[in-house]
Order: sequence, then structure tokens, then C-alpha cells
Amino acid sequence: MSWLSKVDTVISGTTFIHMIKAYILFFLVSLSCIAKAQQGQAQFDTTRFNQCIDLATYFVSCENYNQAAIDRYMRAEDISSIEWLTYRSNDKWHTAGIVTTGNTFTLSKNIRIDTLGQVTELPLNEDTSWLSAPGSAVAVANQQFQLVRDTCNLYFNTFVHSNADQTISVWFLPAFQPSGQAIYGCEWEYVFDKTGKSFLKQNAFVNKLTGVWIGQPRELWLNYRNTDTPTPGSVFFALSFRDYFTRMRIDTRLSTSTIAKIANGEYCWTHKLK
Repeated sequence: MSWLSKVDTVISGTTFIHMIKAYILFFLVSLSCIAKAQQGQAQFDTTRFNQCIDLATYFVSCENYNQAAIDRYMRAEDISSIEWLTYRSNDKWHTAGIVTTGNTFTLSKNIRIDTLGQVTELPLNEDTSWLSAPGSAVAVANQQFQLVRDTCNLYFNTFVHSNADQTISVWFLPAFQPSGQAIYGCEWEYVFDKTGKSFLKQNAFVNKLTGVWIGQPRELWLNYRNTDTPTPGSVFFALSFRDYFTRMRIDTRLSTSTIAKIANGEYCWTHKLK
């Protein structure tokens, strides 16, 4: 279950669509700002960073859909055993609530969320052909990731992404915690074949876990100095909590990437090599 409902507000239909549009616009503005910032800085890996922004923006969209589903049901019934899965396939967003047992899953909620953020519950057998591969991948990844959950005692977001090579990745990133802290410094990716059933490899970035209290606006430095470039998890953290800080800097071994509002009110990334 997600804890990114940071201020305990329900996403209205208008807010929901504005959030989705805002992140699409942010992505385009970021690319423009990055292009300007890279003049004379050819060593900075712009291509890799743009891939991180694309992936992190996808994660934020998934989180918005998941939160809309949670808000729909949390006051009406116990959904603590349900894991919400949002997945983009064939240019269409899908959301479902599943329950995993071992390396299998069962469908608990089949829903459609329209562009206004309105949630409609569908029959369990309607339009579920998309679910087999990502659902299977989440079930297997959950089983492998359970040891991490048991040892670090944190809540995690789970995201499923279809990759360009037709593999499927399940990502685990720290969620906003019930204590009121945002956590950064670790991320795990489990990669599966296109069926979601054959595990191929695991990628992990584990740094010092750091908790950040969300409250008074201030500048925030994210310590990623044991890696050369920003990671998808670091960019997701910045996108998720950018409104709570005056500016955020991802400080890596080779560069510092900063996100802040510019004169027109939009967010922009700039990069400085060390």
C-alpha cells in the first residue's frame, strides 16, 4: 500500500488530470532545460539522465493512478492485503488490485480510471489480458524481495515497467513512511522475460538509507556520491517531493543535478560537472 498521500487529501478528478498533464509538461520543459545546460558540458550523460526522467515520470503517473484507487476503497473496506498494480500497455493505462501468494497472484479488484480520475469497478473477467505478465512478475519479485522487507522495516512502492527489449521490470522504491519521513538511498529492479514468469537478473543500488522530514521548505542535497550518475530512484524522489523544498540537488561522484522552479513557474533541471 502506498503512503504517498502525504497531506491526507483525496485526489479530485480535476486535480488528477492536472497532475498527469503537469508531469508530461514537466518532462518536456526538463528536456529543454537540459539541452541548454549541456552546452559545453559534453561529458555529462544526458541520454542516460533523460532515460531516468522518463522512467521516474512513469513511476509518478503509476503512483497517481494507484492513489486514486486507494482513495476509492480505503474508507469503504479493508484493502490492506491488496497490492495495486498500474501498467501501461499499447498506449493505455491499466490498474488492478492483486493479492500475491508465493509466485502466483489472484485478481481482487479490476478497475478503470478515466482521464478525470474517476474510478469504475469492472467485472473481474473484463479486459484482463494485459495482467498476466506484469502480475506474474510482481508475484515472483515480491517473493524474492521479502527478505529485504523483513530486514529493513520500510514501506515500499512497487512499479512495473515494460522495457524496450520486451522484458518486464519490477521496481521497489521506498515509499513515504507513516512516520512522516521520505526515504532515499536504495532501489531494486527485478527483470523478467516478456511472460513475467522467467526471472533474468536483479539490479540494485543500495546506499546509506536517509530519512527526510517533510515540512519547512529548504534546500535538500541527496547524497549519491558513491555512483557516477543519478539513478531512477533519486529522480523519482526529486519529482515526488520537489514541491516541499526550495530546490533539490542530486550529488553524485561526477556531477550535481539540481531541480528548481524557474521564472515561469515550471520546474527545470540543470547539471554541473565536478
